[in-house]
Amino acid sequence: MLTPAYLIVVTAVLVAAPCYADKAIVRDGSIMDKAIPLKQRGAKAVEEEMAWMMKLFNYTPVIATRDEIVKLAADAIRRAKAGQKQPSGHPPAPWGHATRDRDGRLISYWWFQTPHGRKEIYFDTGTSINILGEVARQESSRAAYMGQMMQHLKL
Repeated sequence: MLTPAYLIVVTAVLVAAPCYADKAIVRDGSIMDKAIPLKQRGAKAVEEEMAWMMKLFNYTPVIATRDEIVKLAADAIRRAKAGQKQPSGHPPAPWGHATRDRDGRLISYWWFQTPHGRKEIYFDTGTSINILGEVARQESSRAAYMGQMMQHLKL
């Protein structure tokens, strides 16, 4: 015969079990462990990364560059009108990229400045770091894509 205390314990375990069940990892790109898996490779992968950034943040490194150029031009005009000296040197970049290793897989890491602060996102490229020349190939694809996009910037 089952005692009421035993029934309460069994009921509590059955009710709490779904709460502690293994939950699927949401791939939102917020940290390296949650990197968004890419379906494309090469230049198409960079386009896919930009599409994800636009979907998640409504902003991309290309837009960050355009906004930085507009801001610098407005500042230069303001300084010229005020008779002030223009600053020397290069301003800090409004975005950056790195390729990182995560358990033998290449992770594409982007950061960029938005009007609402710095955003960071990780993408799982789906390729192994052990493939000879893969990092250089991916970086050259990104550099070519960004160079092409910078030529088409409309200010």
